[in-house]
Amino acid sequence: MRILLIRHGETLWNREERCQGFSDVALSERGIKQAQLLSRALQGDRLDAIYSSDLIRAKKTADIIAEPHGISVHTDVRLREMNQGHLEGKNIEEMLKEYPEVLRNWMQAPAEMVMPGGESLKQIQDRGWHAFQEIMEKHQGKDIAIVGHNLLNVCILCNILGIDLNDFRKIKQHSSAINEIEDGKYGLVIIRLNDTHHLS
Repeated sequence: MRILLIRHGETLWNREERCQGFSDVALSERGIKQAQLLSRALQGDRLDAIYSSDLIRAKKTADIIAEPHGISVHTDVRLREMNQGHLEGKNIEEMLKEYPEVLRNWMQAPAEMVMPGGESLKQIQDRGWHAFQEIMEKHQGKDIAIVGHNLLNVCILCNILGIDLNDFRKIKQHSSAINEIEDGKYGLVIIRLNDTHHLS
């Protein structure tokens, strides 16, 4: 079984470095182009099913990937990005001014820290992992794609690799990156990580 865990294309908030969790921000023109290049790179691959977060930036990316395969996208709210709560839409300067203690905790001990009005990394990892496992169980022996988000993908990858969430920054996820995961006799094995060669 092969799972392609993909990050959505770029949004304007990504470019402006704004907190983007549950906010339903659309793909930028560049993000749509990234999704099209991603789709072109995967059009020759076998894909039996495609799943996505219900947020428009992920769903649009998934729809573009799905088109050449003639299959519909299944959405799952558990695949959403981490809820950033009161930090949604804020850039680093605004956060430093309004929430300096939150940023300090986020840098020093992020694993259990709950965003004010939002979620923690542990919460997103739990819901994302449950969705990931259910999708795998439903499609045993098949090739599937899951289009998620930066922190959602990172938390799933941390779980596969046994990395503590306090060290989540050791894994990078660029816009429209592909992570290829194989489920075989040794369990889950990562074949590709943060692959963006299709953009070059």
